[in-house]
Amino acid sequence: MRHFTEGVFATLAVAAAAVVLLWFVLLPRLNWGANQSPGVVEQTLANDSLSRWVTIHANAATNPFSPTADNLTAARTEYKEHCAACHGLDGSGRNQFEAHFYPPIANLMDATRHRSDAQIYFIVANGIGYTAMPGFADSHSPEDIWRLVLWVRHISRLTPEEKATIESETRASTAEHEHSMER
Repeated sequence: MRHFTEGVFATLAVAAAAVVLLWFVLLPRLNWGANQSPGVVEQTLANDSLSRWVTIHANAATNPFSPTADNLTAARTEYKEHCAACHGLDGSGRNQFEAHFYPPIANLMDATRHRSDAQIYFIVANGIGYTAMPGFADSHSPEDIWRLVLWVRHISRLTPEEKATIESETRASTAEHEHSMER
């Protein structure tokens, strides 16, 4: 029994030394910059975990707002005020900060294609930990969040006029940003 106990302690000591070595020597040497893309394994694990988390916790509610002209106008306003800075006016994930994010900001047309409205609501309401995606449930009404969901759904079906308006606004925003950076 004594040899077994000594073996357990020796194994624990080696494991502790490996953790210390990893923590103080290896991890600080890794590239922690936001200007890189996640690796395939990291993406697969994160996407799978996120997908299962959302699937398990999102309910089956349906959006109480229909895509009428008035509702879409209100939804676009909500989106523009709270989401466009990161996801872009067109939902492409091209953020208005001209900055790198790690993990990268989601392209809403791709990221929401296979999600139900309730799942999108859940993500907007709760956010996603260890990303820049905040949760809005504590500061926004359920109605506001459902409007955001309505616009996110609509982004992939923009009319040519809506696309032209968004492209114009994006150009103006970019020009304004570039002008402010010249000062």
